Amino acid sequence: MPLNKLENFIKNVDGRTLYVNPADLNATDSIANEGTSLTEPFRTLQRALIESARFSYVKGENNDLIEKTTIILYPG
Repeated sequence: MPLNKLENFIKNVDGRTLYVNPADLNATDSIANEGTSLTEPFRTLQRALIESARFSYVKGENNDLIEKTTIILYPG
């Protein structure tokens, strides 16, 4: 689905920042949601932690990436 101009401006393109906002009406924990956009954040912190762990895992020994993602948690 193509993004409109506002979503292009708000979306985090490098995928290093995940947004969590339980009070947002567009927030969802669905598998299709990437959580990198302010317009469609994750609903729960648990979902953001799962995505953060998934991004930081790299196959092999002693090569997991740490400090790769930032989770911004909005009140709600």
